[in-house]
Amino acid sequence: MEASAVARVKAVKLNLGLEVRQVVEEDVVVEAPVHIYVNAENIVTLMATPFELRELGVGYVLDEGILRSLEEVKAVEVKGNDVRVEAKIDVKRRIQAAKSLLVVTTACGSTEDFIKLLDRLEKPYVKSGYAVEAQEVLRMAWELNTRSTLFRLTGGVHSAALFTEGKLKAFSEDVGRHNAVDKVVGKTALVGGDFNRSVLVTSGRQPADMVLKAARMGVPIFASISAPIHSGILAAGKTGLTLVSFTRGQRMNVYTYPERILFQAKTQPLKG
Repeated sequence: MEASAVARVKAVKLNLGLEVRQVVEEDVVVEAPVHIYVNAENIVTLMATPFELRELGVGYVLDEGILRSLEEVKAVEVKGNDVRVEAKIDVKRRIQAAKSLLVVTTACGSTEDFIKLLDRLEKPYVKSGYAVEAQEVLRMAWELNTRSTLFRLTGGVHSAALFTEGKLKAFSEDVGRHNAVDKVVGKTALVGGDFNRSVLVTSGRQPADMVLKAARMGVPIFASISAPIHSGILAAGKTGLTLVSFTRGQRMNVYTYPERILFQAKTQPLKG
């Protein structure tokens, strides 16, 4: 574990049931502003756990659609909490498009605003026919939980993992669920992973902007141990992505393109 990920602090621990008061030391997760530049332009400042910053920067510019592949990256430099990506091409129009979508998904725009904007932009569409057994998705979620050591230590982070052909390709943790996804995208891209035959698994909720990160990379299946968001389901439907949520124990909900999740069972009638 990176030393920069945690800080040691004192706390007064109260247990009302046992009527116990203790002064303890514990580890808490660290966050810091991370500035990402493309061709010397500051495109975003992320509050992130300050490690794996090269992977964070590369993942962000790829899954936000600013760069379309690693082939468009000329160089990546990390100095302190600044990540500077030099592109081989002019990407000013792509940066503006990414910023326009960011305004709608993080400010006061409605779901209808988002869908209208999504339809006007060049949206991705996942064409991969890759499919996996439902039991495999549960195994991946289990492995995500097993590897989440920073979460077990602090309780203050999200985790994400990308599995290619069933094998773990990348794993990361971060205070931000979006950042965790960016990091595994960056890690996978840097080692030449095949996104089209992969499953992205995360601990966080799945709003539209998270779904679009996966779709832009061509990831066909995006699973979470947490809940979906309505905008995420709409975005998954429009981009051809299979969205799976509540992936826990022996259960899961599949909201879009269920044909990619292989499972033999008797279908029960819809309740309600």
